[in-house]
Amino acid sequence: MRVVVAHENLDFDALGSMVLAGKLFPGSLLALVGGLEGPLKDLAPLLEDRLDLVPAAEISLDKVSEVVLVDNARPERIGPFKALVGKVPFLVFDHHPKAPGDVPAVGGRVQAVGATVSLLLPLLLERGLSLTPLEATLAYAGVWEDTGGFSFPSTTALDLEAGRLLLEIGAEAWRVREWVRPHLSEEARSVLKALLRSARVVEREGFRLLVAEAKEEGYVPALAPLAHTLLDLHEAEGVLLVLRLGKETLLIARSKARLDVARWLGEVGGGGHPRAAFARVRGVKGAVRRLLQSLPRYLEPEPTLGEAMTAPVETLAPTSVREALRLLEERGYGAMPVVVPGGEGVRVLGLARRRDLKKAERLGLGDHPVEGFLARAVVLPPRTPLSQVEQHLKEGGGRVLVGERVGEGWQLLGIFTRTDLYRRRPLGEKPVGERVLEALPEGARRVLEALKEAFPQGLYLVGGAVRDALLLRSGPDIDLVLEPEVRVEAVARYLVERFGGSFSLHYAFGTGRVRLPFGLVVDLAESREEVYPYPGALPKVRPAPITKDLERRDYTVNAMALSLATRELLDPYGGLKDLEARLLRPLHPLSFVEDPSRIVRGARLAARLSFRFAEEALKALPPALLPEVLKTASQSRLRDELLLTLEEDTFYQALALLEELGALRPLYGLSLPPKEPFAQLKPPEGPHPERLLVEARLLVLLFFQEDPLARAQALWLSRKLREGLSLLLRAQRREEVEREALAKEPVRSAFLALFPEREAWLLERPRTLRGRDLLELGLKPGPKVGEILRRVAEARARGEVKTFEEELELARKLVGDGTLSAP
Repeated sequence: MRVVVAHENLDFDALGSMVLAGKLFPGSLLALVGGLEGPLKDLAPLLEDRLDLVPAAEISLDKVSEVVLVDNARPERIGPFKALVGKVPFLVFDHHPKAPGDVPAVGGRVQAVGATVSLLLPLLLERGLSLTPLEATLAYAGVWEDTGGFSFPSTTALDLEAGRLLLEIGAEAWRVREWVRPHLSEEARSVLKALLRSARVVEREGFRLLVAEAKEEGYVPALAPLAHTLLDLHEAEGVLLVLRLGKETLLIARSKARLDVARWLGEVGGGGHPRAAFARVRGVKGAVRRLLQSLPRYLEPEPTLGEAMTAPVETLAPTSVREALRLLEERGYGAMPVVVPGGEGVRVLGLARRRDLKKAERLGLGDHPVEGFLARAVVLPPRTPLSQVEQHLKEGGGRVLVGERVGEGWQLLGIFTRTDLYRRRPLGEKPVGERVLEALPEGARRVLEALKEAFPQGLYLVGGAVRDALLLRSGPDIDLVLEPEVRVEAVARYLVERFGGSFSLHYAFGTGRVRLPFGLVVDLAESREEVYPYPGALPKVRPAPITKDLERRDYTVNAMALSLATRELLDPYGGLKDLEARLLRPLHPLSFVEDPSRIVRGARLAARLSFRFAEEALKALPPALLPEVLKTASQSRLRDELLLTLEEDTFYQALALLEELGALRPLYGLSLPPKEPFAQLKPPEGPHPERLLVEARLLVLLFFQEDPLARAQALWLSRKLREGLSLLLRAQRREEVEREALAKEPVRSAFLALFPEREAWLLERPRTLRGRDLLELGLKPGPKVGEILRRVAEARARGEVKTFEEELELARKLVGDGTLSAP
């Protein structure tokens, strides 16, 4: 049983995230830890009718096999489910920064954005999942509340995009405004008055912190918005609320900039965002004193003028108004300083501003010296804090020069304008390797840190693990490659001794698999190179360095490796660039010829990640689909790739892409069935439901072929699966099916999932145009096959063609009349 959990006292982001996670992981229980927060209490009657929230106390922990944790990564906030940490896999989706002590997750997505909903929504849309208007409205409320109506400093472009998408789906913004608007109770208003009376400003290193205290008997909900109210009323960069509520004391902190309040409140056991944090403490005076004393340690250095200026600064020598104006317009500047030599530096005469010079020229003064029309120039040293610059901008007409005094003159270093004051400073981007490690789930990161200590050299995180981390899509598996000096068995034994779990080894192939108790699977492989003796053959392997190991990968985005020793990202084929462009590019022109199963793997990745094949990949397809190449291809590899594809939520999109590329028929002898029968499949009950669902999808796929049993034989399917296919075919011919025949596994579950009530699709299989029909018309495999199929399908939907013969006739015209590129 899988459960979705957030934290005690649900707010809108937590509840909205639980709803989205329930959609991502169908069949999950939405577990309620504690109660509902603030306005959600008033909505409880509406939610009880629409959402099935199960109190945590009613869930048997020994039946929980997986936990999806949203809007939270702290084990102390999940009630009884804390007992499962380290025992079952946890997937974490959270917008709070990672911190020590977080749940050791094996997958999910953790990223510092305004709301967790903003992380989950793109995953839903990628899978083609829909939301009801109520679900979209709840999700929108989560984004709105946690971003302060898209105004808090933690708001990102991802939050704005999530809001836009939710509105398109059907979220009711007017209702959200009513839900989320603070409705202060009498107790909350009393607390606010006390906070206002006690508020005082504490300044540390130029940072103004507002500290306010209040006392109230008992718990008062929805107090966090009061922090923003106080910030709006006072000229401060941060606020610390000290709320004594009965026997407990709550600390609520917010900041606009410079202060990471999550790390700061970590001093007293709290946590949260860099701009919003929370803690429960005892001994309030000592806690507040400790926080104020430690405040400077958590302040980012205040930006200085030298860090934010534009450099170098161009200058003008004394000249005429007309010539100075020409130079300003030629260089695209609004103003330039006019200087003359002065001692060791220059003497600044003033600023020549374009608007002043234009006015002088209109008055007929273009030939006059520019010195008579200069604005005052203010020069400040580069160490000047930005907080002190704004007043000088007013004096300098919106600009200040940055320089160091040299004798009687200045050495000019740069210029700073009012526009620069509002421009976000570019942050020093972390190295790619650091970004990969930070994007990994907590459990994976702990494992890699331990391995780095135990094996200082020769270990690399590779392939999909690197790719997915850079896409912020990390899952429960990681792949490690070991250079020849490190042995698979040694690494496997070390991991089990350190973390528990079990391992298995395959000595013949130099591989191993470690299963850790908290759900992480670590695949180990010795680095090797592959040689293909002939097209489609299984490769011959031999030990080799990591660079050779990367050469044997399928696509550039899978040919990256992270050195655990140096944290350097190895990217010899430009995978990072293709990742940003969402392109699948083979490593070399013969990649598909050597192994045609790579085509299927690419279609699966393209469907899952919303990628597309690069032009080189499309050009490499036709040679790989030639009969003489496929004749020698590994049929077991092709079959395994098909089964892996059917495991995906986006399997139909992958099959449709193979059909569009003209590859489904050459590779498997298959055509694409209608989508509707797959949609009717229900997750089978009983042991191994995932495997049975894949088998059910396979039976549907084969059922719609012209000779299903021959196709099943060609794929070397098991006898029981072939029996299941025979049962379906007999049912389609309206033959009586003996219920006893369904008692065998896996036929019984697969068949019942397909055939609960003899759906219409099972009884009638109308013939429609397929990719193979186009190939028989002389069209070569490639994108044009999919284009014609699409246009014929559109004509079918409009009722312009109604029979297979009419579809075939339309296809002949499209193949022969040169209109394939027409809209």
